Amino acid sequence: MGMPFWRRESVSISGLFFFVYFVLGALYPLLSHYLKSIGMSGTQIGLIVSVGPIVAIFAQPFWGMLCDRFQMSRQILSSILLCAAAAALLLLWGGRSFITFALLYGLLHFFQSGAVPISDGLALQYAAHTGIEFGRIRQWGAIGFAVATLVAGLLADWFGLGAIFYVYTVAQLGAFACLRGVRTERSMGTVNVFKGLARLVRIPRYMLFLMSAFLIFGPINGNNIFFGLLYDSLGGQVAGIGLAFLLFAGSEAPFMKWSGFFIQRLGLEKTILIAGLVSALRWLWYGTSPSPTAVLILFFIQGFSVGLYLASAAQFVKENTPDELRVTALSVYTSMGLGLGSMATNVVGGMLVDAYGILTTYTFFGVLTLLGLVPLTLVTWFVKRKDTVLQ
Repeated sequence: MGMPFWRRESVSISGLFFFVYFVLGALYPLLSHYLKSIGMSGTQIGLIVSVGPIVAIFAQPFWGMLCDRFQMSRQILSSILLCAAAAALLLLWGGRSFITFALLYGLLHFFQSGAVPISDGLALQYAAHTGIEFGRIRQWGAIGFAVATLVAGLLADWFGLGAIFYVYTVAQLGAFACLRGVRTERSMGTVNVFKGLARLVRIPRYMLFLMSAFLIFGPINGNNIFFGLLYDSLGGQVAGIGLAFLLFAGSEAPFMKWSGFFIQRLGLEKTILIAGLVSALRWLWYGTSPSPTAVLILFFIQGFSVGLYLASAAQFVKENTPDELRVTALSVYTSMGLGLGSMATNVVGGMLVDAYGILTTYTFFGVLTLLGLVPLTLVTWFVKRKDTVLQ
């Protein structure tokens, strides 16, 4: 007898998350090194890196609204994955100058930015129907990212830094293959997403959470950009940067799996609040110039903070917004944090590096995250959910 369909679908959706995040781990940690190798200056690298979040601010809500308007998330995600794979090859073959690389990188991000929120929407739908905790599915994304940093690094050493684009392309095709085994349920009729956006704006808990995501999500992604500079300033070796990313990303998986344990005992809002508090303390600690050995030994702090936050935040959006607007709500949340929050944090963080040094940048990350706890506190204890808004 063959594998039961529910089991095949579980394998498929886990594989989808593995490859969707494998893509990110294959490209972004080594992207600056690749750009430097083809002659880009530091300023040009900074500008190119900023293109992604800028495009994501507009692209993620666009893809979310498209999915909710036509109720075709799987088909739209399939197209996104294939187009992103093609864009990566165009980027490798045609992106030799600053202008062409920036334009093609923007094209890649136009497609790439839609993959995460749509995948989250599919996984949340699957979790709701099967009773499986979302964190148990999301952990495969952390595993994929961690494995990708190792695989892409080895292949880049053997074949050159251009190999990261081929790894990216193959991973997108892997995600496409896994997606074919994931079902989606279509609602009767279509959704007026513009009226839907007006409904989202009238949900106080959701709007407060967007404010918090802007302040907390930005430093999380800013760390991916600036950690290399921090580790170097602390006296660490270059080889340790790759090891740190591997340990950091790997630590997220078990905490995502255990997120259900924390949510059941503390509640969803308090779990997110504690994860945010640990993030703030982590950035403030980094700003005190700890030893590189201590940073590596306490690698699991990333799992306890980032892993718990990412697994719980998506569930919060799902539970506090209308079901028919799930992908739009997730896309706006991701755009606010990963797009606008990251862009603002990276710009200010870079200015602080030039003016005061990398330690000040991480202190800024800590203060920003502490401010993000304010709207989370309001959501946790003062602003209660109104189910009538979700109907």
